Amino acid sequence: MRLSGFILLFTLALQAGAKDGAAIYKEHCASCHGDKGQGVADEYDEALVGKKSIASLTKYIHKSMPEDDEDAVINDDARAVSEYMFHAFYSPEAQAKLKPVRKDLLRRTQHQHRRALSDLVASFRGNSNLGDKHGLFARYFNKEKMNNQKGKLAERTDTWIGFDLKSDHKIKNLNPKAFSINWSGSIMPPETGTYGFRISTPNGARLWLNDIDNSTDPLIDAWVSSNNKMRQVEKSTFLLGGHSISLYLDYVSYKEDVSSIQFEWKPPHGTWQPIPQRYLFPKRSQILAIPTTPFPADDASMGYERGSSISKAWREAVTNSAIEITNHVFEDIDRLSRSKSSDKDRAQKLRDFCATMAERAFARPLSAEQRKIHVDGIFDQSKDDLDSAVKRSLLLTFTSPYFLYPDLNVNAEGKPDQFTLATKIALSLWDSIPDRTLLDAAHKGHLANENQINQRIDRMLEDPRSKEKLHRFFFTWLNLAEKDDLSKDLETFPGFDENVIADLRTSLTLFIEQVIWSEKSDYRQLFLSGNLPINNRLAEFYGKEAPKSGFANVPAGKHSAGLFTHPYVLSAFSYHKQTSPIHRGVYLSRNVLGRFLKPPPNAIEFKDADFKPDLTMREKVTEITKDNSCMSCHSIINPIGFGLENYDAVGRFRTHEKKKPINSASDYPTEDDKTVRITGARDLAKLAAESPGAHRAFIKHLFHHLVQQPTNSFGFTTMDALHEEFTKNNFNIRHLVKTIAKTNATH
Repeated sequence: MRLSGFILLFTLALQAGAKDGAAIYKEHCASCHGDKGQGVADEYDEALVGKKSIASLTKYIHKSMPEDDEDAVINDDARAVSEYMFHAFYSPEAQAKLKPVRKDLLRRTQHQHRRALSDLVASFRGNSNLGDKHGLFARYFNKEKMNNQKGKLAERTDTWIGFDLKSDHKIKNLNPKAFSINWSGSIMPPETGTYGFRISTPNGARLWLNDIDNSTDPLIDAWVSSNNKMRQVEKSTFLLGGHSISLYLDYVSYKEDVSSIQFEWKPPHGTWQPIPQRYLFPKRSQILAIPTTPFPADDASMGYERGSSISKAWREAVTNSAIEITNHVFEDIDRLSRSKSSDKDRAQKLRDFCATMAERAFARPLSAEQRKIHVDGIFDQSKDDLDSAVKRSLLLTFTSPYFLYPDLNVNAEGKPDQFTLATKIALSLWDSIPDRTLLDAAHKGHLANENQINQRIDRMLEDPRSKEKLHRFFFTWLNLAEKDDLSKDLETFPGFDENVIADLRTSLTLFIEQVIWSEKSDYRQLFLSGNLPINNRLAEFYGKEAPKSGFANVPAGKHSAGLFTHPYVLSAFSYHKQTSPIHRGVYLSRNVLGRFLKPPPNAIEFKDADFKPDLTMREKVTEITKDNSCMSCHSIINPIGFGLENYDAVGRFRTHEKKKPINSASDYPTEDDKTVRITGARDLAKLAAESPGAHRAFIKHLFHHLVQQPTNSFGFTTMDALHEEFTKNNFNIRHLVKTIAKTNATH
């Protein structure tokens, strides 16, 4: 009885404490902040939500609240009201219970729409298995006449397209006055966008892209030389990242004194350069349908792109892209449908082809009604006009809600099944539709347990489409996706030109890929790795030992901290002449360390001319952020930015600024109200590698990129489960991707 009595008294005491917290909040806080912390117009209209701990809230309230009587809520009262607020409405968990987040019905984003259309048509052409060998297949000939090849001299795999008769080309018996070379294979574009291609030659050359038998007009036609004068011819085209493109380049020199050719590309965010060997393959790919119809930008109001907005411009883009791909299919209808106009069963073959197209587009067997609407009804009405029937059927399929809205993929009872699961996995990993292998697994019931699902995901993660999607994620997470202008004042930083900037972007890409696709795929190595991939140009600019060729890893230096000190990142968050601790601190605080920062109460433009010329950047930032209203956030931002001040605006290490020793040390307040001493980039790296807040921020951003839904829409315990799994598996990034894909597919 005594024990039960004690428990009763303890429970009543807790309840009394809870009531006290609520009562204190009602008396002193609700008039400004609302009964559930929702805010009050003309008082404090921002909602009381955030990630501070109870201890941190208590300290803040004890010190500063309420503003008109700071001694009214202190000590135990501050603790009581903090506990009440935290559990009632302040914490993310409380918000999830107060306002359960629903999954939205989403259409495909513009990126997903293009890729799905492309993969849909590709499913009828077969896989382009390129293998592991890199380079291009080259054949060398002597010429009897301008357009006649006399005899093949050699076949080999070249690492790039280029030839100079004056060089040691190692081709025996080559007639210097009459010879030709053709290079064939495939290019693997690393990202989606517009690529430039350029041929420099005094001779004749033609380039075909995305043409398996050279039956169309070449992209570049410089076949007729101009009196043996060097000339450059360039064209651009839109390509999909992670989809290989067939390439064929024909080169000829006939009765000319000078013979040479150089072939280059200009990738998105890049400069003219020979195509790196890692993107070249000696096997030719199948023709790829590439939708080039422009789409309006997708909604990104939640911090990530998602297909939540519907507009007239979007509907027009959907229709125009459907027409574009329908025309592409119709031009190759015999090959795709495996029929000929002379076939007696031509009508049935075309009907079956359109039905298969719809089934693959909807990623499940067609219901009787769907088959009638999208195929049979159209063919029955068209009678003998098969061309019209095919076009109408394809257009209806490509604009059907069952294709545009993947979430509509459910069975006849309106419930998810293995086809639903296949659709969600493909969308998470590829931004596309399930391929034939994955659909076949769903047909056979081979997505019924976790082991079967894991096997399919492991296969799909090795696909270039997964790698392209993860490439986009990292540049989005690091806030670099739209940063095109990294230029600096050339008087201050001579040599920091567009070529160095493009090489730095390549270096960052290689660094990230090395971490993701390493055996351990360890998230922590994003910050703790001491490697820096560089080429000769970067080695010269940054004073490193030059590699023998291409890009190679060199030690970044004892002060380096992975992504934090990569020169591309540091340059992106700097001014043209000097560093920007605020820009560096804000992006790292929010995106990497996961700290919540309110918008500044007053936007203050940094004007360097307003300061004395002998002040360091730290001294300037300290001066403009010293106000209490600023320091609520800048107490977090400044220590991070100051911790990177040993690196200048182009990412070179330094010890002095304005002839003064650089002070990179500060006290950083953590989320759990502790203080960590930051003395430089390595301390920041340790914080990002070890902090649960940073881990959860990474998980959240990756989840949004893969799934395009809030984590809480899968239940407010989802984040805890993902974090536990991430930690348990030694922070393996690929395992986290797999876990997120399974979470999306099975919920």
